[in-house]
Amino acid sequence: MNHKRKLFISEYSKSGNATDAAKRAGYSARTAYSAGQRLLKNVEVLNEIKRVQNDAIQKAEITVSEVVLLTKDIAVSGKSESNRLRALDMLLKYLGAYADDLKLVSRLSDAEIDALASRLMNKIE
Repeated sequence: MNHKRKLFISEYSKSGNATDAAKRAGYSARTAYSAGQRLLKNVEVLNEIKRVQNDAIQKAEITVSEVVLLTKDIAVSGKSESNRLRALDMLLKYLGAYADDLKLVSRLSDAEIDALASRLMNKIE
């Protein structure tokens, strides 16, 4: 694969615009539209674009367990009470503590709610 094609793949992966990618890869402004369209029909170029995009997705991916642990850290040691409460709310929703019937939670005493929160926090540790 030649240098211009590699540049096109890199630029197209960033912008998703074939004409702009072709211009930035060194194709003339006059022929950039047709060059971009032609390159997108090339199987080798398409496969490489897919590979580059898949690599980017995998590098950016964060797992649910990582999000839960980060949220737990905020719930426990967040700088503001607002952030801690929001994080706890998110964890409770994720863990199903609110269920479909909010009346169930409202009937619990403060001690029962504290016990439930402790059990939920222990589950995600």
